Amino acid sequence: MAFLPAGFQPGSLEYFITDFRFLNYLVNPTLGTTGAKIFQLTYKNGLLITAIASLVAFSSWLLEDVLLYKQLTKRSLGIIFALRVISLIILLIFVLLIISIYHYHNQPVWDLSEYLDLIKSFFLNRVTLYLLLVGILISSFINFFKAIRQKVGFEGFLRIISGYYRVPKEEDRIFIFIDLISSTRIAEILGHQKYSAFLQHCFEPLGLLEIKYRAMQYQIVGDEVVLSWLANKPQNFRYAVDFYYEFTEILGKKADVFMHEFGLIPAFAASINTGKIMVSEVGTVKSEIAFHGDVLNTAARIQKLCKSYGKRLLVTRAFSQKFSLVSSGYKIEWITNDRLIGKQKHVDICAIEPDTES
Repeated sequence: MAFLPAGFQPGSLEYFITDFRFLNYLVNPTLGTTGAKIFQLTYKNGLLITAIASLVAFSSWLLEDVLLYKQLTKRSLGIIFALRVISLIILLIFVLLIISIYHYHNQPVWDLSEYLDLIKSFFLNRVTLYLLLVGILISSFINFFKAIRQKVGFEGFLRIISGYYRVPKEEDRIFIFIDLISSTRIAEILGHQKYSAFLQHCFEPLGLLEIKYRAMQYQIVGDEVVLSWLANKPQNFRYAVDFYYEFTEILGKKADVFMHEFGLIPAFAASINTGKIMVSEVGTVKSEIAFHGDVLNTAARIQKLCKSYGKRLLVTRAFSQKFSLVSSGYKIEWITNDRLIGKQKHVDICAIEPDTES
């Protein structure tokens, strides 16, 4: 352990965990000289290093998940992983440069050669390089799982790796089915290659909306997407409706783009239902979360009725009753009591639309 400063005891777990003082060596290129002002400051105030680390973590999240999200979602999993590691390294180097300026100077440096020598001594020492390497390895590990989470969703990722659904669980959930109207006709007009590109453009806004409305993407099957929320919060009923109408609004703003590239404008209809279902993890090589229950079957069948009743969004009475608690800006209209195909009991169906008069 020649690269560690004198006095550092690897076996002292309490020293290592409680005070964060081991991190002081990151900003102390003289390897233990207590006269350096940054070393003295961080030694007396362990929260400073915690604040710096928190700032780096927040900046990394802001850079990746907000500013670069659209660019990252268009890349492959490997490219996303590499870009995240590189961005974190650049951010870490920038922070170290700022620390080095504080470490050595009370005023701006005018002698560039002198400053470069100081920077060299700051970075090219065993402790800084060692911790930089450890930081890169840890960030690589974290970003690997972060990249996977982006593909499977936050909720699904955590519960898959924890084995939560290895034993089937009953949950109270909300489901929305969003389906492309006249998909067969559009596929015939565009052909399978251009139709695939068309669907990519249609579903491109989903990622940001899933983050904004905390939705779990259950599956995309052809031209239909199914999303879910836990029904334990009234706000989630609002999220489901807001998600659909903002999704269609975004597509409406891109109408000129769709017309120019494909010669037609997409329209989507949707249905929402809520209730208790069973959830389990299925598969071994490629694990997935599977939902089973009449709630999904009912939602899927209601969605097919949108065209018959001339409505964009149909929901069950069970959903509308709970949605009414957070329905400001929307109007709920009872449509029918229908006996759906394959079901013995009739189902009350309602429509939810923006309230233009409010």
